Amino acid sequence: METTEKFKLLDCIGKLYENSEKCKLEECFFIENDTELRMLSDYFGTSKSQSFLIAIVFTLNYKGDTVDLNDMIEYFDCNPMKLLEYNKDFTYLHSKAYFKKKLSKHRVEVAGANNQFTVNEKLCEAILNNETVPELKRDISDIFELLEEIYELGKQRNNREINTSLLYNLTLNLLEEYKEFALIQKIQHFELSLDDKLMYLYLIWKTITGRESCDIERALEAFFDRATKRVHYMQDLVDGNNQLLEYKLIEIIPSNFLNDTEMKLTNISNNLLKDCGITVFKKKKNKDNILSPADILKRKLIFSPSEMKQLYVLKDVLQPLEFQQIQKRLEEKNLPKGIAALLHGVPGTGKTEVVKQIAKDTNRDIMKVDISQSKSMWFGESEKVVKKIFTNYKSFRQDCDITPILFLNEADALISKRGDIGSSNTRQTENAIQNILLEELENFEGILIATTNLAHNLDSAFERRFLFKILFNQPSSSIRAEIWKIKLPSLSVEDCNFLAENFNFSGGQIDNIIRKSEINEIIHGEEVSLENLLVFCSEETLTNKRIEIGFSKL
Repeated sequence: METTEKFKLLDCIGKLYENSEKCKLEECFFIENDTELRMLSDYFGTSKSQSFLIAIVFTLNYKGDTVDLNDMIEYFDCNPMKLLEYNKDFTYLHSKAYFKKKLSKHRVEVAGANNQFTVNEKLCEAILNNETVPELKRDISDIFELLEEIYELGKQRNNREINTSLLYNLTLNLLEEYKEFALIQKIQHFELSLDDKLMYLYLIWKTITGRESCDIERALEAFFDRATKRVHYMQDLVDGNNQLLEYKLIEIIPSNFLNDTEMKLTNISNNLLKDCGITVFKKKKNKDNILSPADILKRKLIFSPSEMKQLYVLKDVLQPLEFQQIQKRLEEKNLPKGIAALLHGVPGTGKTEVVKQIAKDTNRDIMKVDISQSKSMWFGESEKVVKKIFTNYKSFRQDCDITPILFLNEADALISKRGDIGSSNTRQTENAIQNILLEELENFEGILIATTNLAHNLDSAFERRFLFKILFNQPSSSIRAEIWKIKLPSLSVEDCNFLAENFNFSGGQIDNIIRKSEINEIIHGEEVSLENLLVFCSEETLTNKRIEIGFSKL
């Protein structure tokens, strides 16, 4: 296109940049700047929204850096969701080489959130010189861009823009052209078919962009035109007849339904990627359900002598050196080497705190799973979730120097008595979940501790799966008095005994009283008194028991 005085490219871009500050991407902005947008669209051969993005990224690039979504969100002062409406435009501009894209080192696990954009250098030169838009071609400068290019080819195949045959040819050309990349060289050492290479590269890309595992069926849809080809490949994977499995590059996450089956990279693959300078973010210590020993406050636990005796045995078993020796001996005797314990009893007796204190004393991480939150409302999904709990634990265990604890909190729903298989769809699902759990416990090699308040409803099939079964009774009066004294050292022994004899509280309920006392002191500036404690105790019970005392404040 020849430039004229009427159409000055940089003037158009500059005006759009100035007018778009704090525009919130509202419709009125595009209406008011329609003339400039149409002129840029004619020049770039793109839509108005795509031309607008080119202008903004071009200008921000000239301020000295790449541009990510956050930069634009701040500049436009818009809702992040508003900018995400332009996701297809970003994808198009990158696919046509208008934009170059790279991943941020500080990656956020949200699709697109870690993308940083620059305008293609050749396009920049054309803009600066008012020259016709040149023929643009994506330059692949690193392994990440190559992986993304192959992934984008798969998307084109899935959208029927290209067929499988063309996908194969283009992929082979890319692998040959960029065979100097370390990852490609290492993959060539394995005797993989092109199908397996595509699958492996797809999984690697999904992993480094934030997915711990990915759906096999969805991956196959990206590569194969024919459904029969997809079915045969899936069947071979599930049957273990695949080179990726033989070389232990991937592992399969089984499911009750074939089309729900997922796959993930093995530690061998993770190490291979690391050797190639590719970091797979494990996030071991950052997961919400991971608790490290350093995060646990040391607390003194008070239980009856019989309960403490059993807890000491369990704690001794889980000491790192003893645990290694025990597992070795059990394996030599061809006995299951996993350690599973069930802590059962009335609520508030300290079962959860016991797990934390044992983990701290034995220097073990806890992978906590709240079973009530794992039950899905969708039929068939709960089985998959339970299976994944153990798959995730196995992966996490491999990342830890010391075997971590898998903590199933409030496991009542998983280990209660199974019902008649024909009673309801819900009952059938619950039975299927329990069968999965029984199978996992049978082959378990780590440390599992489950808690439940309903052990009387325990399915008999689970009894032998738990090596330790520790009952927590409501604390006796003498134990309650000890708890009161530990929680409130300022109380006299007589007052502790008085409270313990008059209120049959669990440790959890006593904690509630202590919290109220602390709040009362902050709000009213009053030190704790026995009268205050009695009020709080009466409020803790639904019967509002009143206790009269005949002595003064502490």
